[in-house]
Amino acid sequence: MNMKTKITLFTVLLVTFSLSAYCNVWRVNNRPNVDADFSSFSSAHNAAASGDTIYLEGSPTSYGLIGFYKKLVVFGTGYWLDENDSTQAYQNTSKITGIGFFNGSSGSVVEGLEFEYTYVNSVVGANIYVGNITIQRNRFILHSNNGTATGVAVQGALNNIIIRQNYIKCTAGITGNARGVLATDYLPNCEIKNNFLEVGIDNSAVLITETNEAASLILSNNVIWGDLETSYSSHYNNILLEGNYTPGTGDINSNNLCNATQYPNINGNQQNVDMSTVFEDYTSYIDNGYILAAGSPAIGAGVGGNDCGVFGTGEPYVLSGMPPIPAIFEVEMTQSIGTSTLPVTIKAKSHN
Repeated sequence: MNMKTKITLFTVLLVTFSLSAYCNVWRVNNRPNVDADFSSFSSAHNAAASGDTIYLEGSPTSYGLIGFYKKLVVFGTGYWLDENDSTQAYQNTSKITGIGFFNGSSGSVVEGLEFEYTYVNSVVGANIYVGNITIQRNRFILHSNNGTATGVAVQGALNNIIIRQNYIKCTAGITGNARGVLATDYLPNCEIKNNFLEVGIDNSAVLITETNEAASLILSNNVIWGDLETSYSSHYNNILLEGNYTPGTGDINSNNLCNATQYPNINGNQQNVDMSTVFEDYTSYIDNGYILAAGSPAIGAGVGGNDCGVFGTGEPYVLSGMPPIPAIFEVEMTQSIGTSTLPVTIKAKSHN
């Protein structure tokens, strides 16, 4: 008699992933009867040394809200694990409410997490108070009934904030509003690249409230549904599905697509684009639907002949936000009665 099954082996990543670039590695899993280093995210943070790596494993239960006071690298499992091929054998995501990056956390990287929270008043997924923070390959699903739902908030004129390859969706009730990325000051040497930013009409996909010539924000290869308000920023290779954009002081824009006339009809920008001709199926609101369709006007329309949209340039969006480490997406065990052997076949894929 043969028995075949798929089992959860996210932690087998540790065997195949080279750890030489990091210090200690800690496993966090809050599911019952799992032999991990910690069951809570905060306990792992408190025990870790600056520079350590934390694997936040998939679970049906959120790991909650946490503040970072040291430099950490955090890997989750990715998201939409049942929608795309070769993701994870165990398909629960690494859910959290939010992260605050405070003094001591500069240099931190978080990826593969699912920020998910609904609240009566205002809610923020990633609240950043220090420079040199990377938020990449995460999914944000945030809703506020009466306040503001914000995906990423940058609190101050901070250097080297990288917001890359994320799927950020924020919604709000009738008396609230939604923001994808909010900055309360100018952003020097910062990047918002290869993201989905979905907040809806009359909400701010990107809102920079301060005007300063020292800003050098790059906003490129994003797919945007919402309003843009920036200054001294470079916009290129973006696709504005719907929303408003009035070029701010010092803004430079080129090679963007828009559904109306938001971007000026110069510098390779394309106006009045029928978005149904751009993507394979963007009305599905799942990341694989935003792959460029055959004959899409976004193909080769970017700077240097690159594609516009999230899959263009040298750092394209990665389906399901899979972190850049080997992932075991299937394990097959075959056991025969009367034998002591247990052959195991592992299927893994690296998502660089």
